[in-house]
Amino acid sequence: MIIKAIISDLGRVFVDFDHDISCKKVAKLAKCDIEDVYDFIYRHKIDIKLDRGEIAPYQFYRRVKEHFKLKISYKEFALIFSDIFTLITPVYKLYLKLKKKYEIVFLSNTNIIHFETCLKKMPLKKVFRTGVLSYKEGIMKPHPRIYLKAVSLTGFKPEECVYIDDIHEFVDAARLVGLNGIQYRNIGQLKRELTKLGVR
Repeated sequence: MIIKAIISDLGRVFVDFDHDISCKKVAKLAKCDIEDVYDFIYRHKIDIKLDRGEIAPYQFYRRVKEHFKLKISYKEFALIFSDIFTLITPVYKLYLKLKKKYEIVFLSNTNIIHFETCLKKMPLKKVFRTGVLSYKEGIMKPHPRIYLKAVSLTGFKPEECVYIDDIHEFVDAARLVGLNGIQYRNIGQLKRELTKLGVR
């Protein structure tokens, strides 16, 4: 089967991120240890509720603000929480090249605060025509339905698409619904794996 579309994860494939950056800033404001912030947001999974769209971004802000007794506005908090991304330039350049021949869409477990920041600061629109976001769908990878939603946006069959993600579990889940899967490790390895699938 000839590959006609590429479905790509965003985090740690197209953009890198570092939660420690935002946790350090919150910890400094709260005068507490960075681990306290990381525990509250990530180990207690409050971020997952935001990523699933189960709580609104303002509710998320209020929970963090009240827990750490922060004296900052929602706008200030959103900036701190989302200023964690850097572009993975080699992948961006590769996708720009592949865009000339293939349909490219994104599939991301993310929240509205992070996505809107990426949309403003990263060149998503130069590469991706459209995509699927967990907070809009109310489900997250590795749920089969979210992959099939992304496939439907390409206009092709699952076997005509390749899915790229840095997390092995999510790649395996994509394969279970018929997609070709590549676990991203680095740009050289990604190019080699795509070439094996006939993507050039």
